[in-house]
Amino acid sequence: MFTETVTLHGLEATIVWGYHTAAVCRAWTATRTPQGQWSLQATLQRADAFQLRQRPLKFTAPRIGGFFCFPVLGLTLGAGTVAATMGPPES
Repeated sequence: MFTETVTLHGLEATIVWGYHTAAVCRAWTATRTPQGQWSLQATLQRADAFQLRQRPLKFTAPRIGGFFCFPVLGLTLGAGTVAATMGPPES
C-alpha cells in the first residue's frame, strides 16, 4: 500500500492487556518502514511492569473517527520510555 516510511504521532495513548491498562503514554511515535514493519517509541506517564509482561498486548491511540489499534509483538522498557515492535493495525 505505502512505498515510503509512514509516521504517526500523538500526545496520549495506552498499552492494554485485555481490559487492563498496562501503560499510559504521554507522547508517542509509530513508524512503518517501506518493508511493512511497525515500531513504537513512547514516553510513559505510568506503567505496570507485571501487566506489560502479559500477552496479548495492544497499543491503542485516539484518532478522528475512532482509535488506532496495533498488536504489540515485542516490548522494551526504559527509564520512563517504551520501545515496541508491532504488527499491522487492526480494524
